[in-house]
Amino acid sequence: MKIGLALSGGAARGIAHVGVLKALREAQVPIDMIAGTSSGALIGALYASGLDIETIERVALGLKWKEFANFTLPKMGLISGKGIEDFVSEHTKVKDFRELKIPLAIITTDLISEKEVVFKEGLLSKIVQASCSIPGVYTPVEHEDMLLVDGGVVNILPTSVLRQMGADLVIGVDVNTKATISPEPKNVFQVILQSWDVISRQGAERAAKDADLIIYPEIGDISRVDLKRAKELLEAGYQATQEVIPQLKREMRRRKGIIYRFKRKILERRRDER
Repeated sequence: MKIGLALSGGAARGIAHVGVLKALREAQVPIDMIAGTSSGALIGALYASGLDIETIERVALGLKWKEFANFTLPKMGLISGKGIEDFVSEHTKVKDFRELKIPLAIITTDLISEKEVVFKEGLLSKIVQASCSIPGVYTPVEHEDMLLVDGGVVNILPTSVLRQMGADLVIGVDVNTKATISPEPKNVFQVILQSWDVISRQGAERAAKDADLIIYPEIGDISRVDLKRAKELLEAGYQATQEVIPQLKREMRRRKGIIYRFKRKILERRRDER
């Protein structure tokens, strides 16, 4: 049985993913593949590279926006994503997807074709940068004949990608739905952030149909840019996962049963015949 973990986008809220990974590790739930969007791609890359969860936790608690904010001339974005690329390279010590310890899929959006582009190979740091490039804030990444931006535009919670990769049990982590949206934005920056909250909630709702289990950390009023509350985000992810571990273990036992495997073989055979 292959278990896949889908990590949603959410900027600073993505730190909650670290708490989720910590709880799953403690419960000895094996992760066979990861799909990530935006901050979920970044955290997924750190974990898939083989970094231990204690190191990732320490890195998450020390994050500062200045690491990711290289301001540039506002042609296609206010900030260059070079900081993201450098951050991934420095911490993972991985150049290519092939060097990862766990299979990883990263979701981006191509502005030219207006389609989702899923990467499972290539230069890891550059693809993570593309997946994190919020339109209008970060400069898009030029790659081959594409212009890539944040994967959350088309797929905020990539559960469907894990199904395509062959996952038998899909766990999704949604760090946006349980967040409190401000009733009225006060400036252009808040308008952008609130627009992303709307996109994220609708996208996560669609993604739920491809998941066997969704973990919803209680984010509360923590915004997408509040790195100062990293410890709270970690705890939110950890606690939300602890609550579903019994349900997850029951589902794992059920799917390992002979009857379930027999039924799955029949369904696969019927699909092959069609």
